[in-house]
Amino acid sequence: MGEIKFEKKTLIEAINTTLQETEQTAAEQSVATPGGRFHARWDEGGSATALGQLPFFAEFLEVSGLFARWVDGCPMDYTSPNAPKVVDVLGTWLLSILDGQAH
Repeated sequence: MGEIKFEKKTLIEAINTTLQETEQTAAEQSVATPGGRFHARWDEGGSATALGQLPFFAEFLEVSGLFARWVDGCPMDYTSPNAPKVVDVLGTWLLSILDGQAH
């Protein structure tokens, strides 16, 4: 009878440990970006991520106001009714640089 209690206790501890690790892995972090609020979640078992640290860099740009000041201070001005907004052009340019597209 003592062996059964020992096995159950070991099994319960193993399950609790696994659940705690899963909860820590699934913990979400709310990130404020210029595009709105996003939820980032760490996956300790993952080897790579599509966005990398981009959501956190976007939050840095939003909170510090660097991107907004850059857009406000940009002398670029389009007059065509079909022209893109300056914020869209600069945002696309910045993302392409971060992705390694600019040479």
